[in-house]
Amino acid sequence: MEIASKTDVGVQRKQNQDQVGVFYNQDQAAILLLCDGMGGHNAGDVASEMAIYHVGNAWESTENMTDANIISEWLTDQIQAANEHIFEKANQYHDLSGMGTTIVAAVPLEDLAQVVLAHVGDSRIYIHQADALKQITKDHSFVQELLDMDMITKEEAQVHPQKNIVTRAVGIAANVDVDIDVVDFLEGETLLLCSDGLTDMVEETEALAILSDERLTIEAKAEQLIAAANDRGGRDNVSVVVAHRTPANLKKEETFEHEIENERGEF
Repeated sequence: MEIASKTDVGVQRKQNQDQVGVFYNQDQAAILLLCDGMGGHNAGDVASEMAIYHVGNAWESTENMTDANIISEWLTDQIQAANEHIFEKANQYHDLSGMGTTIVAAVPLEDLAQVVLAHVGDSRIYIHQADALKQITKDHSFVQELLDMDMITKEEAQVHPQKNIVTRAVGIAANVDVDIDVVDFLEGETLLLCSDGLTDMVEETEALAILSDERLTIEAKAEQLIAAANDRGGRDNVSVVVAHRTPANLKKEETFEHEIENERGEF
């Protein structure tokens, strides 16, 4: 698995309220996390940091997390626990009142060629498969509700004046519902977690072109996605986590090359 994460303040914002993180548990299994905070002053930054480190640090102490159902329950419990903690702090401190955050989380299962996904809010998770970029999550937003009711088109949604109003977030209320998906994540495919700072500025066709470019490393793809958003105006913080499931034949080639190098070193 190749993983790269990057966050940027953008062009027009002075403070970055996004957080990204990759954490590993006792078996070196990874969890990918991205949060987009909201709230006045530094409140959004506080909420996103609290959420990502609560879930990430909890993951680091786990082991034997190989069952999709167990991971799904664990993600739900931990995100709900983070929600309670943020909500409590927001009510305790006046300057943090109203703070909240989106969250997207992904736990790839190496042996099962699957990934367990969790999300709250309008940050998104995509899977790049061959020549397609498939959106897995559905936004918890006012505009998404209008789309679901066929009141606006997808093109109208992109420019809707209320497109950034979320209907569900971590820390806004005492309880939160967490959406869970378990989907195939096959060799050669790429997972993209992103904040709306990317999806509001960069069309899916352009993101697909970047992710499809085999000349780019995984780190370069993350950097180019960020750069594309900023080149379009960078109205918001922009963050991405990109994970590529390395094909088995590539792993074998790397192992074979390593063995040859070791043999040469003996002469």
